[in-house]
Amino acid sequence: MGLFQNLLQTYEKCKDAIGIVRIGNNGEINERKTFLPIFHTLFKSHICITLDGSGNFLDARRDNKELPIIIPCTDSSAGRSSGVAAHPLCDQLDYVSGLNDEKLNGYLNQLKKWHDAAFGAAKLKLSAIYEYVSKKTMLADLTEKQIFRNTELNEDSDDKTPNKEKIRKLGIRFRIELQDDLSPNVWEDKKLRESWADFTNFCMQSQSGEIFDYLSGKPLECIAAQHPKNINPATGNAKLLSCNDFSGLTFRGRFADKDEAVIIDYAQSQRMHQTLRWLINNYGHNTDTQTIVIWSIDSDIEPPVIPYRDSFNIFSSLKSDKTEAEMLLLAETEVYADYSKKLKQYLQGYGKTESITTHLRKICIAIFDAATTGRMGLTFYQELSENDYLESIVNWHNETSYFLRTWLKESSDSGKEITKRFEYIGAPSFDDIMFATYGKPKGGKEDDSYKLLKKNFRKQLLECMFGNFSLPKNLIETAVSRASQPLIFIDKNNSFVPNDWDRAVRISCALIRKYYKKEKNKEEISMELEEQRRDRDYLYGRLLAIADRLEQTALFKADKSNQRVTNALRLMNAFSIKPHHTWGIIYNQILPYRIQLSGAGYYQTKIDEVMELFKSGDFEDNSPLSPLYLLGYSAQNRALIKSNKKGQEEDNKNDE
Repeated sequence: MGLFQNLLQTYEKCKDAIGIVRIGNNGEINERKTFLPIFHTLFKSHICITLDGSGNFLDARRDNKELPIIIPCTDSSAGRSSGVAAHPLCDQLDYVSGLNDEKLNGYLNQLKKWHDAAFGAAKLKLSAIYEYVSKKTMLADLTEKQIFRNTELNEDSDDKTPNKEKIRKLGIRFRIELQDDLSPNVWEDKKLRESWADFTNFCMQSQSGEIFDYLSGKPLECIAAQHPKNINPATGNAKLLSCNDFSGLTFRGRFADKDEAVIIDYAQSQRMHQTLRWLINNYGHNTDTQTIVIWSIDSDIEPPVIPYRDSFNIFSSLKSDKTEAEMLLLAETEVYADYSKKLKQYLQGYGKTESITTHLRKICIAIFDAATTGRMGLTFYQELSENDYLESIVNWHNETSYFLRTWLKESSDSGKEITKRFEYIGAPSFDDIMFATYGKPKGGKEDDSYKLLKKNFRKQLLECMFGNFSLPKNLIETAVSRASQPLIFIDKNNSFVPNDWDRAVRISCALIRKYYKKEKNKEEISMELEEQRRDRDYLYGRLLAIADRLEQTALFKADKSNQRVTNALRLMNAFSIKPHHTWGIIYNQILPYRIQLSGAGYYQTKIDEVMELFKSGDFEDNSPLSPLYLLGYSAQNRALIKSNKKGQEEDNKNDE
C-alpha cells in the first residue's frame, strides 16, 4: 500500500480520537494537535462576537494573540489562496463585515443553504448569525467597542475609522447565547459540526457518478476540485496535492483536463489530509520546512521507538521504572552500561514475551518538505512491519555503538541542581552525528544553508537505517577530518574545548565501526584495544595515542596540563596525511618529556611493542591514513587511561 491508502486506513483505526481537544503542556487547549473532523479546518481567529438568539449584537472582545479554532469549510475554502471562497460559519472580516460585497454575498448564500437544511439548535444559531451579518453593522459595532488597535485605524481621519486593508484579514468567530444551551461557542458545538457534515454529504450525493476514487477504489461521490493546505504549521500554505492551476503548466501537455490525471473523492481527500495534519502536529519532527513523521497503523499510532535518538535516551524512554541495578550504573560514572545490548534485549522481547505479540503492526516512515511556499512534497517514504522496523533500529544501534557520554541533571542533598557525567555504550543520535560531521552552526544560530544541510542529512541517515545501507564514504571522511583537527573545537574566546573534541572523536569512531562492518570487509572491529592487530593505519593511531598520553602525563606532573594541547594533538591533522614524516617530528618533540619522566619506560615499551607489529614496508609508507587510524587512537587512549596508574607506578620506580 502507498502513503495515501495508509493514511485512510489510519483514519479508520483512530476514529474515536476525532474532535477530542488536546491539552498542551501549558495546560491550555491546543487545537493544532486535535484530530479534525472531515469538512473542517483550522482557522486563525482574532475577534469573538457574541449574539443573542435573534441575531442582536451583545458584545465583542479582541484576543491578545490569534486563536486557532476548528471551523467548517468547503472544498474551495479549505485550499483558497485567491478568489472568492467563503467559509460556512466563521471567516475573516473581508467576508462577513461588508467590506467586500461579492465575498459577503458568497458567505450569506452558502450560510442560507446550510440553514435551510439544518434542524434544532443548529438551525437557530445559523439563523442568528445570518440575521446579524445581513444587517452589515459589524464594523460599526466593533468600532464602538474599540476592538481595533491604533495601528489599524486611519490616522488621517478625525473619527479614527478602521483602515480596511489593515483589518480585512482579521478572523471573526461567533458566540450565540440561547437558553439552556451548553455550547454557546459555535466553533466548539458538536451538533453544528454534525449538521455541516450531514449537509455536505447530502450535497455530494447529488453529484455522484459511475467513476471511482483513485485512492480508495470506492465509488466516487464528489470530485475534490481543491485539496487542503495548512497541513504542516511550518509551511502553512503548502499543499501536498494541487489541481487548481489552469495556466497551462500543471499537466505539461499530457492531459487536457485535471480529472484525466487523477480523480480523488472529496471526502477521502478530507480524511487523508486531516489524518496527516494530525500526525504531523502530534508526532512530526521538524527541521525548518521539513518534517519527519513515524506512526503505527493502529488505534495506538505512536511508534514504539523514535529512531533518531541515541541509545541511552531510547532505552530511558522505554524503561521508566529503573531497577536498583540500573540506578547503581547511573551513580557509577566509571562503569559503562552497554545500552546497545540492553536495547536489543528489550526490543526483541527477551524476558517480556507479551511484547512479541504486539509486533504485528505496520510502521510508516515519511519525510515531507516544501520546495516552495505553495508546494509540499514527499521526499522519503517506507512502510515496514513492526518487527522489521525494530530490527532495523536494533541493527543500527548495535553496529554504530561506541563508548559515549551524556550528562544528567540531578538534585543534590542541598536541593541544588548538579550535572553528572555518565558513560555508556550505544549509538549516537542523529544530532550528535550532525555535530561530529559538520559541527555547530556559526554563531550558534542555524542559517538557511545549515538548515538545508541538516534536512538532507537526516533524510540520508533514515535511508541508511531502514534501507540497511552503509553510511556514505564522504560522511565518514568528513567526520574523521574534523576529528583530526582538535584546534577547530574552540569556544567564543578561541580557547580549545576538549569535551567537544572528545565527543566528536567518539561519535566518529561509532560511524567508522559501522562503515567497516557494512562496506569495507564485513569485519566487526572491536571497541576495545586489539593488541595484535597489524593494520598500518590502526598501528599509527596507537602510536599517536601513546605520544599524546606520554606528554599529558609529563604536563600533569609539572602542573601544566591546562595550559596547552599536546604536540601530538597539534600535529594530528598533518599526522593523518603524512604519518611517517610527522611521526618523526612528534617523536623528537616528546623527547624532553621522556627525560622529565626519567625515560618514560612504560610508554617507550608501548611504542616499541607497536613498532614490532608493523609489516615490512608499512611503517615507511607515508601515504594518508584511512579512518581506521582514529579507532586505533581511541582504543589505545582508553587502554592507557585504564592502566595509567600502573604506568605512573613504573615511572616512580624508575625515579627511585
